[in-house]
Amino acid sequence: MRIIGLSNKNSGCGYHRVLLPLGFMQNIKGYVTNIITEDKIYGWDIILYNRLCQYDSNWEEFRKIINCKIVLDLDDYWVLPPNHINYYDYERLRPKIENNIRTADMVTVTNKTLFDKVYPLNNNVHIFENGIPFGYNQFIEDRRTDDRVRIFWAGSVTHEDDIKILRNPIQKLKAHASKIKMVLGGWQDSKFAREQYAKNEINQYALAGAIRTEEIWQRMFSAFTAGGSLPYAKLHGTGPNNYMQMYENADIMVIPLEDSTWHGCKSNLKILEAASKRIPCIVSNVQPYSNDIDAPVFWVNSQKDWFIHLNNLILNPELRTEYGNKLYEWAKAKYNLADINIRRRKAFADLCGSQTHLGVLSENGRDGELSPAHST
Repeated sequence: MRIIGLSNKNSGCGYHRVLLPLGFMQNIKGYVTNIITEDKIYGWDIILYNRLCQYDSNWEEFRKIINCKIVLDLDDYWVLPPNHINYYDYERLRPKIENNIRTADMVTVTNKTLFDKVYPLNNNVHIFENGIPFGYNQFIEDRRTDDRVRIFWAGSVTHEDDIKILRNPIQKLKAHASKIKMVLGGWQDSKFAREQYAKNEINQYALAGAIRTEEIWQRMFSAFTAGGSLPYAKLHGTGPNNYMQMYENADIMVIPLEDSTWHGCKSNLKILEAASKRIPCIVSNVQPYSNDIDAPVFWVNSQKDWFIHLNNLILNPELRTEYGNKLYEWAKAKYNLADINIRRRKAFADLCGSQTHLGVLSENGRDGELSPAHST
């Protein structure tokens, strides 16, 4: 099969749902780009994209130009809760996303909860969980050493309400202040935007957005570090291709999440990322994480559990190693990208039917070997 994927190089969703699946899919010719140039128009069996793309204003015209199957991937629910920072933007985009769902030849999602949201709009929907190419690219076991036990969280400003869950439990960690370090991953400030504004490279609205983002991060930092009273490290956000470097600075990962239908449509990716580095996890016992009740993590059923589990792991390095290893083996057996790709490839081939360019070698010309997709 010949599959062209659409993704922006800064898109984490595109990285996990387009680039990695195509890059590690056996016996295809895959190509990932942000725009289809004239020399790449013809000869594709499938176009794969996540949620939105620049061609979704007129799919009828697109099909006349590029005669291939359209596969839409969704990795979370497109109807956001009213308290979400991006609520109004997504309400504006909602008709377009729902039209994309109806128009697609196939829709792929990450779990059954999201499947149930999509099915009324398009009944050709398949579940392909997020997977990790364990041992490849940035998903290797490397971790840095530190004299302190590093308690780690990573994400974006959209998780402010999740971080607030930790505010009171973290206050109790002051008793361990001499032993621990709070590591906050994904940090963004407005320094670069201010420099751009001074050079007239961005307008006042872009600057205001950057300042607002920094203000949210400051509140998250305060909640995560007991107002800065605990030792800490701020790790600036990076692009999708090297974001796992942040995880190298972790001994324990905390994964707080509000219990909501919208969150239940997301995936368990944070657990899988931690697993690839053998980092033990303390996790809110809510969907989507609770869908994997067999996961060897420390489940949080009430607020008091955060400190109980943190205290236990801080004081017991052998326990950290044991559960980091258990999590790695569990995730590798259940969420290995290579295994998930076997199901994905079969569904794609079935979709194409007799039109498929079967027998095409992978991009590097060696049948059956991993072929990282090209990103431009």
